[in-house]
Amino acid sequence: MTSWSRLWTFGCVFLVLCGLVPLFPGAALAARAQETAETPPANPASVRAGFARTDLTPAIGMEIPGGFNKNFSTGVHDPLWAEAAYFSNGATTLALVGVDLITVTEEMVREARKQAEARCGIPAANIMIGASHTHNGGPVNSCYYVEKDDAYCLFAAERIADAVVKASEAAVEARIGYGLGQEPDAGFNRRFRMKDGMIRTHPGKMNPDIVAPAGPIDPDVAVLAAEDAEGRLLGCIVNFALHGTTMGGSLLSADWPFYLRETVRGGLGSDIGVVFLNGACGDVTQVDNLSPRPGEFGEAWARRTGMSVGAVALNVLAKMEFVPDAPLGVTSETLDLPIRDIGSSDEELVRREAPGIGLGTGDEIYLMEAAFVRAMKTQSPTVPVEVQAMRIGDAGIASNPAEFFCELGLAVKRGSPWKPTMVVELANGCCGYVGTSESYLGGGYEVRTSRCSYLSAGCGEQIANASARLLCQLAAK
Repeated sequence: MTSWSRLWTFGCVFLVLCGLVPLFPGAALAARAQETAETPPANPASVRAGFARTDLTPAIGMEIPGGFNKNFSTGVHDPLWAEAAYFSNGATTLALVGVDLITVTEEMVREARKQAEARCGIPAANIMIGASHTHNGGPVNSCYYVEKDDAYCLFAAERIADAVVKASEAAVEARIGYGLGQEPDAGFNRRFRMKDGMIRTHPGKMNPDIVAPAGPIDPDVAVLAAEDAEGRLLGCIVNFALHGTTMGGSLLSADWPFYLRETVRGGLGSDIGVVFLNGACGDVTQVDNLSPRPGEFGEAWARRTGMSVGAVALNVLAKMEFVPDAPLGVTSETLDLPIRDIGSSDEELVRREAPGIGLGTGDEIYLMEAAFVRAMKTQSPTVPVEVQAMRIGDAGIASNPAEFFCELGLAVKRGSPWKPTMVVELANGCCGYVGTSESYLGGGYEVRTSRCSYLSAGCGEQIANASARLLCQLAAK
């Protein structure tokens, strides 16, 4: 690390840890700490790395979540996988798992971690499990008229644990590399400021009332990889921020990440591990509302998107330099975040949020969802939200269980001392859409109250602050 880098890191750690320069001024960090940070030795041992995957494709006929109405699978376009990466340097062991599901539940994560720890010794708290957010996956969540399947959730948890165990068994002495590329044309912010002063989600292509997008995109394609002592690539982790909404229909599919993995493996001519971890894409999809071309949906568009991101990842891998010693670290914290003000009645709440509209749906579905959220708040006014951070060499990874708005993810990266920094959403649970404080003022689908969106304004800034602070703590240690 250069003298300038050491000075920058020290300043970042001092200011953030002392609370003098919060990532978002005024954002309180009320938290009950669950730190599991591990200090790497002064002279870190060689890293061992392994990759493995297990099939978690559900039976045909099960529900596919992701829409407003029930959708039962009629076949399999491509299998769903849990892809795991395992790293250990003797002092610290950690694993990251990317799963082809719309979300993962806290119960699934708890069970998968417990099983993996019992079977291969990895500390449960050192496992990160991130959902790819494919809208063509298995029945793991309940929202709108879709219901999760508890038996499938248990099956998926077992397969996730299997992937971690197999990756640990496959681990060999390795060198680690990381790099960053960009794909600026695959994703588009789907929220727009309109002439009436409101925010609309997917207002329609070329809508004349559009003023401008209401948020950014993140073009970063971050890649972390491992090769064995002979220089053979073992696998890689790819992080990119984009909804998994291209495929549609009733066939089970990993969506565009399927083609990302196919592109990387095909370009290398090797069946390596490819762990996909989705970025902060709560308001980013493949649909370009400012373009007159037909809707960006279907298999052809999934292929185009996955190949585009995969090509960038391949380019990063081609130029990657690998090092034998990579310090490892893990830390986490659980924030108690409040459920939003839901008014005195469900009807009042729906009327108050009506300008936001819900992608063309009527009030009935939101009255039903408001009642569910009211019951949640009666049971507990706050929700535990796990924020986790890891370092692998000079790469940082920060995760949270939200459908995290892109602007918040970019803020985490600005506050991180690591390059690249991967921001991973929908990891280790699911707490619904979480936007910037400003996003709750103008409307839009993402902030309308439901089991998919229930936390208060300001929670996004708290998660972002905690993420940056934990990343800085890992730098200090």
